[in-house]
Amino acid sequence: MASNIFEEYKTTAEIPVPEKLVDQVIGQENSVELIRKAASQKRNVLLVGLPGTGKSMLAQAMAELMPAEQLDDIVVYENNVDPQNPIIKTVKAGEGKKIVEQAQLEAQKEEGNLRMISMIFPLGWFLLSYVIWSLKMISDIVYTGTLLLGGFLIVGFALSSQLRTRNKVSVPKVLVDNSDKKVVPFAEGTGARAGALLGDVRHDPLQCHLGFNELYLEKEGKKGSYFVKKSFSELWNEMFSKYKQEIIKDEKGYEAIMLPAEEKIFTLGYKDGKVVLSRILSLNRRPFDGDLVEFSVDDKKVTVTPEHKVITKKGNKKAEKVSVTDKLIKLSLEKPIC
Repeated sequence: MASNIFEEYKTTAEIPVPEKLVDQVIGQENSVELIRKAASQKRNVLLVGLPGTGKSMLAQAMAELMPAEQLDDIVVYENNVDPQNPIIKTVKAGEGKKIVEQAQLEAQKEEGNLRMISMIFPLGWFLLSYVIWSLKMISDIVYTGTLLLGGFLIVGFALSSQLRTRNKVSVPKVLVDNSDKKVVPFAEGTGARAGALLGDVRHDPLQCHLGFNELYLEKEGKKGSYFVKKSFSELWNEMFSKYKQEIIKDEKGYEAIMLPAEEKIFTLGYKDGKVVLSRILSLNRRPFDGDLVEFSVDDKKVTVTPEHKVITKKGNKKAEKVSVTDKLIKLSLEKPIC
């Protein structure tokens, strides 16, 4: 097979290269399929791997696949109150240049007006002095004094002009310009180690419930999707058996299973006074050695760790901070939400 390739192409310049970067990726077929789906659904993808495995190339390829109709420009304004913290604003793509051009026109207009005044005023002074002197209304000595005063005016306006140049009108700058771009911009950041950019992820989205709290697994049926209620411990055992090789562990007993896109597991959340389904991206657990907090709501008891936040009428509170006067909100799924 190699000999046929060498016979067909004399140099590597003759080998056709696909236009899209995603079609140039070799050896990462599963990853390519994943980023295609994520790009079409406008989802995030976390790429973890050793250097040289193609993470940056896949990320850039995904950026090319993303739709560019919602791009923004980032405009930076000078902060006179705190110069070390400039004001950052986002505008629609293409608006950034218009804002800067408008600010430049206003600055030029203001500068032009000041220059005109600095020229007209001394000339008017000299002209008025000459007319008064020619009409013999002032003596030669007074006229000489007016000329000297006019000279001082010219020097003063010249100095003020230089100061205006140094302290010119502030014009915003476009930090990110996405005008006329058809592809989503790609920016790469690197860190010295895995957690150098975003930090080490070691938190529990469920805030350490005991294993009997219930989650909702979305299933597809003949009449559409529906939800199956399962306990955390039951789901953990099920996912652990399916993705045993994918589990993350540390020396303190922390364990996490990153859920693939096809595993649609939800927990109940509370937003704007309504019960909503919140998608779970990972199942994780950790050992806990300490005093737990127990709540009784109607005929059910819930046991959580002290740092776990519960929903009250006054907002979220840590379990250890809840008092007898706080009214807890019970969340329940009355009907399937898809």
